[in-house]
Amino acid sequence: MVNRNAVIFCCLLLLFGQAMADDSNRHLQVDGMSVYLGVIPAQLTQQHPEMHGGGADKEHRYHLLIALLDSSSSERITDAQLKATVSLLGLAGSTKSLEPMHGAQSIMSYGNYFTMPKPELYRIRVEIRRGDSKHLSVANFVFQRPRD
Repeated sequence: MVNRNAVIFCCLLLLFGQAMADDSNRHLQVDGMSVYLGVIPAQLTQQHPEMHGGGADKEHRYHLLIALLDSSSSERITDAQLKATVSLLGLAGSTKSLEPMHGAQSIMSYGNYFTMPKPELYRIRVEIRRGDSKHLSVANFVFQRPRD
């Protein structure tokens, strides 16, 4: 029997890869890391309610994904703690921890659900701590939420 989490993860990676190809603004170089952003409508993941505590059935919810790679070696970074804040430009937003998402053998990305009620520009601030480091790296993205 195929590991269900691996199948879910592969589907999300496919969508994540397509999103990255469509928008070069979803990749940043920060403190020796390549930080990739993916934003997927929650309707595409709601069949898997166990992800991030479920609750993906609300309108205008999006699954935010962050993949981290070491810029010099291109290896996945699997020992990080991430927190993201999603807000309309100029307004306060919602902050959540991004949970590790496992592939077949290790952490492949980090994610959680966020509500984006309006089809406008959103600021996505990602705070990254690697391992036990006290250094905080920050990646700032701007995302245009599509119309329904």
